[in-house]
Formats: sequence, C-alpha cells, structure tokens
Amino acid sequence: MRTRYLTGLVAMAVIATPAWAGDTPFTPDAAATWSARTLRMANVLSDGDLTRASFGTACDGLTGEQIHHEYGKEPRWALGAQLEICAGYDGWAGKFGASKGPCSLMKKGLDQLANATPENSPQEVVAAATALRETVTTLLAATEGHKGACHLR
Repeated sequence: MRTRYLTGLVAMAVIATPAWAGDTPFTPDAAATWSARTLRMANVLSDGDLTRASFGTACDGLTGEQIHHEYGKEPRWALGAQLEICAGYDGWAGKFGASKGPCSLMKKGLDQLANATPENSPQEVVAAATALRETVTTLLAATEGHKGACHLR
C-alpha cells in the first residue's frame, strides 16, 4: 500500500512539473485561446459605455477556460496575468467574493504582461498583451485622484 502511495505521489509530481516550473511555452491552440480572451478583456473600454456589467462579462468563464484549454500549455505568467486583472475587474463589477482592492491586483497583472515579448511568445500573444496593457494602464490612470476607486467597501 505504501509503495502505491509513493508511486502515485511521484507520478503526480512528474506530470505537474512543467506547469509548476513556469517555463512551458505557448502551444498554438493555447496561444489563440489566451489571445482571444485577453483581447476580450482589453475591449472593455471600446464597447462604448463602461459599466459594471462590461467588467463582469469580460472574465466570465475564465477559470474553466484556463483549466480546459490552457493549463500546462502556456507559461504561468500568462495565466497569472489574466487571473490578477480579472480579479480587479470582478471587484469593480461587484461580484461576490471579488477583490476589495482591484488596483493592486491589476498592477500585479500588468507586471506579468511585461513577460509577453517577441523572444518568448507568439506574435498574437504579444499583440493581445499590448492591447490589455494599454487598457489597464488607462484604467489605473483614471483612478488616480478619485477617492475610493481602488479601495472598495
């Protein structure tokens, strides 16, 4: 029994190691899925009116999408950037359990997007990351000087 248990633990560690290491390159299908979602997140400003609903729908289904299409098929920074920025979006959307400090999470996501470079990412990923970086930078600049914009109750 003990041997089976140890064998199982070793097998799980070996299977999960590339995802933990964070150096997994983008696969073509994961790059396309990540880029499409990231562009959807970047387009919250181009939809006309910026509302709670626009923030809320930009990230709907993200976790399931990442588990099904992306986890282990792309670098950890790519997953983390989406999750951090979506946590900020969900805070502004007023979703249950969302962050009460959306700006700090969006800044973390912005830092992770800096990893999307032509040297280590497909061109579509770099373009999508650039679009989202511009959106997040604009949103963060808009919060400056507005009391309570980054600290929700």
